[in-house]
Amino acid sequence: MSYKQGKRSLLKRFADSQWAWDHVLGPAYNRRILKAASRHYLLFIGELDLPNTAEVLDVGSGPGHLSLMLAQDYPDAKVVGVDYSEGQVRAASHRRNRTGADNCRFIYGDAMDLPFEDSMFDRVVSLGSIKYWPDMKRGLKEIHRVLVTGGRAFIAEADRDSPRREVLDFNRGFTTFPVIRNLINWFTVEVIFGESVTAEEAEAATDSIGFQQVSVEKLEGFPFFLMKLHK
Repeated sequence: MSYKQGKRSLLKRFADSQWAWDHVLGPAYNRRILKAASRHYLLFIGELDLPNTAEVLDVGSGPGHLSLMLAQDYPDAKVVGVDYSEGQVRAASHRRNRTGADNCRFIYGDAMDLPFEDSMFDRVVSLGSIKYWPDMKRGLKEIHRVLVTGGRAFIAEADRDSPRREVLDFNRGFTTFPVIRNLINWFTVEVIFGESVTAEEAEAATDSIGFQQVSVEKLEGFPFFLMKLHK
């Protein structure tokens, strides 16, 4: 392994760690990136087709922006966000208390062993989380397990095959100081996207899990792919 590969692997382990999201990456994301990240909700609008009283799970819910938007847009639904960073669960719960979304809650949990019974949710969503999972296939099996028969999952993730230009355009929405813009760009290109997964890898991980329908599509002009899974 080269020095560069070793350094990137070390940074990837840091980015995947619970400690980093509790104390470094989580607080930085919440202060500088969260508002820009709310536009990611557009990835899911028109796709979910939620029943009025749907049970929805957000895996890797972070500070809760996607969960709370769903709860506000679908007031008769029940939304649960689960995250392996206790700091992010606390941040999401504080935001939930401020918004008064009583149809939404946040709990600590691991995508590798979701703390729910079988067939509990009509929809599962996950945004920018699977690249941090230690075993993507195992996490997808857990999503399949907690979905009801006929339920659907929608998973959006940073596409490692995205052109650098798209990643840098994506970064322009972040609120940060000009002096660290180059550092943010480097970290996003080399670690977040450079150590993420491709659409092909994500689709391959669904093999033999049992989903009835699987589709993975690159989002036009946006450095993400969207995976749609039907149980």
